Amino acid sequence: MKFKIKKFWLQTDLKSESVEGKITDKLDVYLFASSLLIVIIGLLSIYSSTLNISTLHVNFYKQLTFAIIGLFVGLIIYYLPLKIFNLVAFPFYIFSIVLLVLVLFLGKKVSGNQAWINIGFFSLQPSEISKFAVILALSNIYARRNFNINSVKGFLIVTSLVLLPTALIVLQKDIGTALVFFSILIFGLFWNGLSGFSVFVLISPIIVGISSILGIIPLIISLVFVIAGLFYFKRELFLSIGILALNISAAVLVELSFHILSPHQINRIKNFLDPNFDPLGSGYNALQAKVAIGSGGLFGKGFLAGSQTQLKFIPAQWTDFIFCVVGEEFGFVGAIFVLLLYFIVISRLLYIAKSTDSIFRSSVVIMTVSVLLTHIFINVGMTIGLVPVIGIPLPLMSYGGSALVTNMSMIATALNFYRHRTSLA
Repeated sequence: MKFKIKKFWLQTDLKSESVEGKITDKLDVYLFASSLLIVIIGLLSIYSSTLNISTLHVNFYKQLTFAIIGLFVGLIIYYLPLKIFNLVAFPFYIFSIVLLVLVLFLGKKVSGNQAWINIGFFSLQPSEISKFAVILALSNIYARRNFNINSVKGFLIVTSLVLLPTALIVLQKDIGTALVFFSILIFGLFWNGLSGFSVFVLISPIIVGISSILGIIPLIISLVFVIAGLFYFKRELFLSIGILALNISAAVLVELSFHILSPHQINRIKNFLDPNFDPLGSGYNALQAKVAIGSGGLFGKGFLAGSQTQLKFIPAQWTDFIFCVVGEEFGFVGAIFVLLLYFIVISRLLYIAKSTDSIFRSSVVIMTVSVLLTHIFINVGMTIGLVPVIGIPLPLMSYGGSALVTNMSMIATALNFYRHRTSLA
């Protein structure tokens, strides 16, 4: 009798291990669970931040609807054959460009950005869709047999694919999203073998340009690092002088372009440089965000108990400043937990990117990482005062149907690639 019981339990254990093995072979449980938890925390934060705003509490139900739509779309993407992603890459890219053009004529303005098209009961944001479209199109190019990233032709093709939607987005006055496209370009180029010197030439003018806004001392320091980099790479004197001239030109150009920005964008930069520049105007959100996070303490004030959140001190807290809700109501522990979830998502995506021999699939996943990292760094950074407020949402958490469904679709694509990680297709 004892032998039969032991045999039964042994068979049960083997079956459960077999089932568990089959699940983990087909699904990256850590990536799926972490992403879903972030979406749930986002829904709770939106519920809390709109609870006492009767006209906007419907945002929670809209976001919940889009979360369900995202799960449904993600389920379809998860079961798609691998060849579909390559086949739809350029048609999807062209479709996204058409939407970006249409929004310039038919779009509505929100906070100075003309980036949304009204469709029935919701607004479509083409710039969010175009991120995924650009990632697929670039990955299609990188995977082509005769493509050489270090050739002038290859470099121009890739940059042109990114610059077209970026230019259209800049015309919408959405500078934050334009920065995300730059990160897509850099991550993709570097992942696919662009030389270190080429990456240096590409990035250094951006760093010098940003430094010129911060003041003369940061500008001088950045130029010193550029000169040190030129010595390190030891290129021809004429080429090195040209690159140095390019960096100086970038600083001058950014300084001139600074005055072309809209007033609210200029004020955001000034508030970053001096938090007390306009504490009751353009700097109000940033200052109140830091107050909210600081007041949360170690464990927070409790769900629906945050004074800054419930008394509406921070306008539109359910979008760009949603991290404040977590910091105030769940404290330092809650904020760290959310960041830990993001860390798991990023680390699993990196694992998927490295575990496939397919250039197309690894490129898609690594550029998805670039989108998420840029959003997380800028959003959390502006919430705690490390970067200027440039209006960029927190992935999977901030209110916005287009962003939520797009981000969930990109995660689902990575999960699909995990399922096919041993495939040679």
